[in-house]
This record gives sequence, structure tokens and C-alpha cells, in this order.
Amino acid sequence: MQLLLIDALNLIRRIYAVCESQYGPQSEQAITHAIERTANAVQKLNRQHQPHYALAAFDGDTSWRYDFYEGYKASRKPMPSALQQQLPRFIDAITQQQVNVVRAENEEADDVIATLAAKASAQGLQVIIVSTDKGYLPLIDKGVIVYDYFNKSARTREDIEKKYNVGVEQLWQYFALVGDKTNDIPGVSGIGAKSAQTLLHTYPTVAIALQEQPDGKVQQLLTRNLSDYVRALALVSLRTDIDLGISLKQLRVREDAAHIILTTQQS
Repeated sequence: MQLLLIDALNLIRRIYAVCESQYGPQSEQAITHAIERTANAVQKLNRQHQPHYALAAFDGDTSWRYDFYEGYKASRKPMPSALQQQLPRFIDAITQQQVNVVRAENEEADDVIATLAAKASAQGLQVIIVSTDKGYLPLIDKGVIVYDYFNKSARTREDIEKKYNVGVEQLWQYFALVGDKTNDIPGVSGIGAKSAQTLLHTYPTVAIALQEQPDGKVQQLLTRNLSDYVRALALVSLRTDIDLGISLKQLRVREDAAHIILTTQQS
């Protein structure tokens, strides 16, 4: 049994960027071709993976991260207005491919997907997350696959460990130490990639490193700027415990796929 989870805006915005470069910004041609290519992409994913359950998750209007840290995604360019206004057409195109669309009003798609992935894999389902977002990589485990539609490949533990030089289970800690420029999340001042890798090679977790006498420079920096690390770790880690109030039965691949809007309660 397989559950296909599509990071909808991650897919759509990359497709639209290509169409915009071909047909021009704010053009109906760019929108029309992007909708067609999105529908084709979802159709191909269905055909390739043949999931029993599937959904495409969209971001809600806000997220707890914006309240927690005012600089979150502060420098990110807003979605092109032409695309924003036409999202209902993209949603229709996806549901026509028998895939349900879910949007939790006050959650990011990342947390919705991570929550469903954790729950489904715990029930023995194989989970395929379709996204190029590195934030999902720590979820890679026995029952979770992160698939890059554009490269037509699944990310492996070996790929990740080669790129970041830390274990998959250490990735969120690594991102918290060095920061995440994509989302404007600062890490720990003075700690770069090599320092973070050395620390996580020496200790399996940052928590264990903090229990040791802070005699090394990296440990001293971490101890001095611990609040920065705690903030970054909260921001880069995906939630897997959101009360979504939906069942797998609602996510079956079916002809009458629907657009489901959720009001969530965080535990």
C-alpha cells in the first residue's frame, strides 16, 4: 500500500517558472501551459507509483513560524500575482487526476505532509513525498521516500550523507547549527558547515555535546548562543503531530477527488 504526498506549490512554482520564461510574465499562455504541465506531472506520478492513497498539499494562509520568528522567509519573493490568482485552476487540474487537494488554513504544506508521512509509515504504508525541498530529507527512513520529480530520482541516504557529511537523523540539527538561507533562518553565530560536521561526527546529537565540558571552540560557541540554536531547530524541524482530522480513507485515489480545507489543532 502506497501513499503519494505532493508538495503542491513546490511542484507548481517550478513548472510555472519555466512557462513564465517561455511565454512571459503575467501571460495567460504561461498559466495555461503551467496548468497542463502540472496535470501531466500528477498523472505521471500516479502512473509511475500507482498509489492507493494520494494528496497534494498546499500552504495555508499563515503558519506558527511567522509568529515564532518575524524574520522567517522575510527575503523570499512573493508568489507572482498571476499565479496566485489562478491557483483554483491548478487545484481543479490536480483533482481531475484523481488526487485530493488538502489545505490546512494555518499550516504549511511541509508540516501537513510530514505529519501524514509519519502516521502512514507507522501503519506500514510506503510513503512517497514529491518535493525538491531539503526539509523533508530527515524523514527518509524505511517507509519514506523523497522523490525529485524534475530529476526523476529518489534521494537516498548515501546521497544525503555525501552532500551534507552528516547522518540523515542529524540533518535537522545540522540545519539548525548552520542556518537555512532559503527560509531566512539564522544558525549559530560562528558555526559553519565544517564546524557543524565535526561536532556531529564527535557526538551523535547536539544535546549530548552540550552535556560535555565545553572545552572546544565549537562547543563554547554553541553554549554561548544556545538560544539561537533552539530557535533555529524549532524552525527547521517539521512537525509530525498536527491534528489534521482526516483519515486515509478520505485520501483514496478516486474520480471524485476533492479540495479539503482543514482547521487544525496542534498538540
